[in-house]
Amino acid sequence: MKKRMMAIALLMITTLGACSTEPGSTGNAPEENGRQVSEVREDLPVQMSGNATELTGEIQTIKAPESEISEEQISALSVAGTKLFAQTVVNEGEDKNILLSPVSVALAFGMAENGAGGNTLTQIENTINGGTSIDEMNPLLSSLSQRMSSSRDAKWNVANSIWFKEDGAWEILPDFASKAKSWYGADLWGAPFDDSTVTDINNWVNKETKGMIPGILDQIPDDARMYLINALAFEAEWQNEYKETDILEEQDFNNADGSKTSVTMLFSNEGRYFTLNGGTGFIRDYKGGKYSFMGLLPEEGTDLDAYIADLANSGADISAAIRNIQYDNVIVEIPEFTSDYDVEMSEILKNLGMTDAFDGNTADFYGMMKPLSDDEYAIWINRVLHKTHIEVDREGTRAAAVTAIEMECETACETVIQEPIRVILDRPFIYGIIDNETGLPVFLGCVNQM
Repeated sequence: MKKRMMAIALLMITTLGACSTEPGSTGNAPEENGRQVSEVREDLPVQMSGNATELTGEIQTIKAPESEISEEQISALSVAGTKLFAQTVVNEGEDKNILLSPVSVALAFGMAENGAGGNTLTQIENTINGGTSIDEMNPLLSSLSQRMSSSRDAKWNVANSIWFKEDGAWEILPDFASKAKSWYGADLWGAPFDDSTVTDINNWVNKETKGMIPGILDQIPDDARMYLINALAFEAEWQNEYKETDILEEQDFNNADGSKTSVTMLFSNEGRYFTLNGGTGFIRDYKGGKYSFMGLLPEEGTDLDAYIADLANSGADISAAIRNIQYDNVIVEIPEFTSDYDVEMSEILKNLGMTDAFDGNTADFYGMMKPLSDDEYAIWINRVLHKTHIEVDREGTRAAAVTAIEMECETACETVIQEPIRVILDRPFIYGIIDNETGLPVFLGCVNQM
């Protein structure tokens, strides 16, 4: 029986936003890994306190083998992300504006899964990966990261780091650290976990999101041991610019509660559309054509929250719909909007079947770290925090998100179309940022109110 004498918190943070990397930052994956290599972009300055020390010689980096990524694996991840999105809608209640990054959550849990075992690992794989094993998910996420990092027009960056409290009481297990470094390019930092570390981590978050999310920590609990941080960055302009005549001012948006809000609409003719569970969607490319904005509108008179629930219950696959896109004249209007959202996801994940990971008596994260003493110990997830920001306007899109997985530890001592298709987003709609090659939604959100 596991004894509970002293709690030790472990936090994993995943950030997405328009950002760049610089030498010594967590965005620089080792060259021998051959993954997640990004160019240096314009970026906010970040100053380190000097109290954090990068640990390099202690972690072995292996060459991550190349692997084919199948449509089945992509679809599994896409369906799982839609279910996570739908469960969030259910938990939040009616008519809320919500924005998640399923890829952010997958990347965060991907690192954690390399330290998990038993039924804990199986439940995470089923909930986050759609049943895909971590051995298959590692190369899938690495491939997606590499694709993002190689994009030149739509600016992405992928960065990972592990911050570990240096007090001589616990150690990171070598296999876990090696996989985090090899598959995710994670850099390892030892830090005192005092106010200087709070400043260092918040400066890192602010830098990696270009100020869209200024920070994630108010303080570090006395018993905190580790922060695993994953950062994604996105900023892109439209492939086809909007002309002045395409910008429609003072248009009505019909809110879910029956009220109206005056918005600016962006008009365009697009050439691709898809249908999904009775809804009609489109994609509009960002520069380079590798990534797109997606809009998905349910049939007139359909409640958006009910439609999202139907997508999840039916196992609808957005990625497959994008991969099988159809071609026709599509009249589109997109409202300019900005959205901020945050949620604590532990109950959402429990409702999706991930229960063992949150229970100290059943959680198995023994592959992640251990105390240097021989005492019995337990590691489990306490909270999962998710915070996002997006700006969509006539120039393009900027987006950022932070996902934080807080863990605690204990030891005994511690169809044929004849007429133009019209998708006018002037009432509640779903949107996303899509990887066109895979069809995978990197961001997925809904707007009920303007």
